[in-house]
This record gives sequence, structure tokens and C-alpha cells, in this order.
Amino acid sequence: MNWRAIGCGTLAIVLFLAIGLWGMSKAFDRLEGCPNRLQWGDRVYVPEGPPRAEPSFAEGSPVEIGATFIGLTTRQVWGPPGSAPSESAGDRPTRIYLDCDDGSVLLFAAEDAAPSSTP
Repeated sequence: MNWRAIGCGTLAIVLFLAIGLWGMSKAFDRLEGCPNRLQWGDRVYVPEGPPRAEPSFAEGSPVEIGATFIGLTTRQVWGPPGSAPSESAGDRPTRIYLDCDDGSVLLFAAEDAAPSSTP
């Protein structure tokens, strides 16, 4: 049994894991709060106004229409009353609230459709 090889192998594994965890922490530490842009299929949403404590629409109580992944966390999404998740951009709400994962929510409004990659 070669103790030098075992020690070097163990050290290599520890260093590999440490560098990997450090890299992941650097990649995901910037994901706190709300993003400055959301893309849902072919529709782009941009923030509108400051963060709020709770989602609210003038039309009534917001409804939960789904969730999205940002980094390693799941963020809830709310739409106006009567809205529902949809694959078609025409059926999606033009305004949505996103959970910022810091105790606040932010209103996003749809802007023009994202450019298509096909001619």
C-alpha cells in the first residue's frame, strides 16, 4: 500500500471539491433579489416600480400562475385575477409579480416580444 499515493489522491479530491463549491458560491451569490429582466418564452418582462411587500393589482387579488427557477431557488409568480399559465404569448398576462426571495415582490410588465432566432 502506497501511503503517498493515497494522501495525494485524498488531497486532490478535497481540493477539487473545495474549488467546485467556491465556484458555485461565486456563481449564485449574485442571484439575490429580483433580476432586471425576465423572459417567458417569446415575451420579455421588465421591472416596473419599486419592490413591494405583497403583490396587488387594481383589478383584485392576484392569483398564483406558477413558479420559475433562478439559480438554485424557486420563485413564485403571480398574475392579475383570471390569469393562468399559458404556452402562448397572447394568453399570458402583460403584468406579473415575481417573488424576489428577500421578502419582497416586484411588478414586471411585458415589453415587445424577444427577437426570434429564425428568419
